[in-house]
Amino acid sequence: MKFKFWIAYRLLFSRQILFGGSAPLAFASLVLGVAALVASMAVMSGYVETLKSAMTDVTGDIQVVRRGRLVDDWAQFSKKLRTTEPRIQALARFGYAESILAHKGQVSGVLFQGVELLDLKKVLNLEKRIKSGALTLNEEQIVIGLGLAKKFNIQVGEKIFIVVPLATPFDSSGFRRQSKEFTVTGILDFGKNEWNERLILGDLKSLQGLTEIGDRYTGAFIKLLDRNDSTAAVTNLMDQLGAGYSVMDWYEVNRNLFEAVSIERAVIFIVVLLIVIVAAFNISSTLYVFIRQKYSDIAILKALGLSRKKIRTIFLGQGLIVGALGTGLGFFLGYLLCVGFMYLQNHFALISGSVYKIDKIQTQIRWLDLSVIGFSTIVICLIATYSPAVKGSELEVVEGLKNG
Repeated sequence: MKFKFWIAYRLLFSRQILFGGSAPLAFASLVLGVAALVASMAVMSGYVETLKSAMTDVTGDIQVVRRGRLVDDWAQFSKKLRTTEPRIQALARFGYAESILAHKGQVSGVLFQGVELLDLKKVLNLEKRIKSGALTLNEEQIVIGLGLAKKFNIQVGEKIFIVVPLATPFDSSGFRRQSKEFTVTGILDFGKNEWNERLILGDLKSLQGLTEIGDRYTGAFIKLLDRNDSTAAVTNLMDQLGAGYSVMDWYEVNRNLFEAVSIERAVIFIVVLLIVIVAAFNISSTLYVFIRQKYSDIAILKALGLSRKKIRTIFLGQGLIVGALGTGLGFFLGYLLCVGFMYLQNHFALISGSVYKIDKIQTQIRWLDLSVIGFSTIVICLIATYSPAVKGSELEVVEGLKNG
């Protein structure tokens, strides 16, 4: 077998192949196709992981919300959740209210979310998302999203007003306003464009005071021992809590988006794979010409006792060598493309947050993607070289020597 591959290598890297015809261009197309596959799959995988991290960092593995009314007794409710689902690691209650931010004559609709910081740190991973300031909350302090800070040019230490509309006691169709001044102590990148432009985190007591709801709250963030158990945990909680509660995991919050990405991922892989297929069959046409040029060499190999099967193996070995080299160089070039993408992303606005929900992607090169790309490329190259290999193996010795 080593002898066959040595012959395949010598014939493949002859002067006629390296410097003549379309072989170098076909091989370059193969490398570019593999590189494009690696880069596109890395971006798609990175998009999913980036969005998934944003979901779990900011909303936990699971959210439980009471439908139609607020929850009263936290001790009793948290005990019920832990008893119902033993995979729960930590819990944090929260409340929220649609509000208005007012700053230097500018106003904008925001979502004011009240949390208890000590419990929140056990459930969410917000510390790593701090861009400036610190994650400190009390009845006078809040943290805001990066987009909101840019929109209103808010700096850490500045004061803003949050206004909450409340129904009047005797007329449910009328509203009165309740407002309070807060100091911004931190600016966070929540991971999603929508959250960055609307979400404000404050102390739960501040929210309860503004909205006059007493010690009640909206629901709970849940952190599981294993994030991958979220689907089973949601099913269990929904069965036990009943229709009075809404239970969603990180996937359910953006189900449509994740499903769309899965479809787009498959479509992109197939479309870009066509580049590899076209390049491989360009190499096949080059091998047809090469076999014609090497009639005399093939005839000599047959005269030395090599069978048709062995000749066919030699030419298939050329396809294997081309596929392996193209895959290796394509992987390296694909890695460089990912590095270039990350560099450009850090210096220019390549991704629209309003369209893709996130404005930055951390590329992720997965071994599974590399395995599928490498296997597909080598198989395509073997299929493309099979016909020239059969053509070369069927050459008669007399015909080869006559045409040589």
